[in-house]
Amino acid sequence: MAKKYIIAHDSGTGGDKAVITDLKGKVIHSTYKEYGLSYPQAEWVDQDPDEIWQTVAYTNRLVIQEAGIDPADILGVGISAQMFNTLPVDETIKPITPMLSWLDLRSIKQAERILQGDNPSKLFKYTGNIPTAKDVIPKILWLKEERPELWERTAYLFDCKEYILFKLTGKVVTDWMGASAYFLFDPQKKEWSQAACDLLGIPSEKLPPALPCAKVIGEVTDEAAKLTGLLPGTPVVNCAGDVAVAQSGAGANQTGKAHLCIGTATWVGISVDEFRNDPQKPFWGLSHIHPEKWIIAGEMETGGGALMWFRDALCKEEGRQAADSEISTYELLNRMVETVPPGSDKLIFLPWLTGERAPVLDHYARGGFVGISMGNTKGHFARAVMEGVAYHVRWICEAMNKIGFQFDRVNAIGGGCKSAIWPQIISDVTGLELHIVEHPLEAGSMAAALTVAIGMGIYKSADDMDDLIGIGKIIRPIDAHRKRYDDLYKTYRTLYDVLSPVYQNLYEME
Repeated sequence: MAKKYIIAHDSGTGGDKAVITDLKGKVIHSTYKEYGLSYPQAEWVDQDPDEIWQTVAYTNRLVIQEAGIDPADILGVGISAQMFNTLPVDETIKPITPMLSWLDLRSIKQAERILQGDNPSKLFKYTGNIPTAKDVIPKILWLKEERPELWERTAYLFDCKEYILFKLTGKVVTDWMGASAYFLFDPQKKEWSQAACDLLGIPSEKLPPALPCAKVIGEVTDEAAKLTGLLPGTPVVNCAGDVAVAQSGAGANQTGKAHLCIGTATWVGISVDEFRNDPQKPFWGLSHIHPEKWIIAGEMETGGGALMWFRDALCKEEGRQAADSEISTYELLNRMVETVPPGSDKLIFLPWLTGERAPVLDHYARGGFVGISMGNTKGHFARAVMEGVAYHVRWICEAMNKIGFQFDRVNAIGGGCKSAIWPQIISDVTGLELHIVEHPLEAGSMAAALTVAIGMGIYKSADDMDDLIGIGKIIRPIDAHRKRYDDLYKTYRTLYDVLSPVYQNLYEME
């Protein structure tokens, strides 16, 4: 009997990773291809949904070809993707505009209005969440108010994954976890909140039907089969967005387990079997792949994205040097960071490059370096970026602890785990043990594959995934570094309090 496989995709902000796994989630082969972001004007960030779909189709063909797998042996397909994007489509499911990225800040005016009066308390009552300018609700309202002619043509409001699923199956559908990311979803009833929609003037019929995760939602169409290399009729299973697959792919499905994702955005999430959130400084309250659980997560907008910005904006020469040495620019930066003492000689980086979400809702916050001296080298700045992200992770963890979510270890995934030094810095600053999973870059796609396996009846629930996720190494805090980091962390927190009104003033300037 031929061996059976699963194909899963993790379509992130910068590209799509396709993996072929066996039925236990072991990666047989993977491939990755980038796609772009566009910046049509200040604070606007768009992506081309058809470029994303074409990339998914390409990586699917390529991973099958490179692995030498017979498409007839592929048991099912699953899609995970970036979240909190907004894509209006017409009745034929053709995009009306580019996809408004989760990084987009064009809807600050709408977000500010939502946060006035008793709107936040009502939305929290209805959905357990309160939106920022980067979330879906303000973008929907921006479309309705600023582009009324396009709003009239809008039949559905998709996120990234929903468009890929339609192109694969011809079905209009989302999952409970994806729906909860709109902040228009009742986390207890598992349905769109009519009360929230009515409060905001958003027609609920424009929202895609929401079904549980780990259910077969359709089959690969003839047209999609030609583009992807799959056989027509291959089952497609409803997976979840990147936060849920990060939780699962980190092996943190069981109640009380926490994970850290060091990706473009960086967050800490914990699996809970009772939905509760902080109404004053809310974290994400999202549905879980497990139908009877939720994820409470605190996210900073630019974690790995801050280091990416530093690389692209300030390290062109290092990029050339790295290319000449046939290593990545990140590897060269790691080596530079290792020459700088903990604390970066009191140079502090503020990582709020595109506003901040947790544990403060602040659309206006922006980044910066504080404490620059003549003796600082490029290595000081690189280390300060890593430390600034670590300070913010600590802030998130402390805020989660205050509302009753206690943990002293996290399972860690994401591109930042490839660094030889960044996870150690995070451990030193936060005091957490970091359990780095064996395949930190494939965690999302592996979890999507295992969700397919649940949907195909191979496993009972997401809890079964935890035993299948191996830990590659454990990083513990170095006590000798804690005092220095404790003092600098206090200064980091003070800097936000001092600069918060400055950011508001800068935004209001002509």
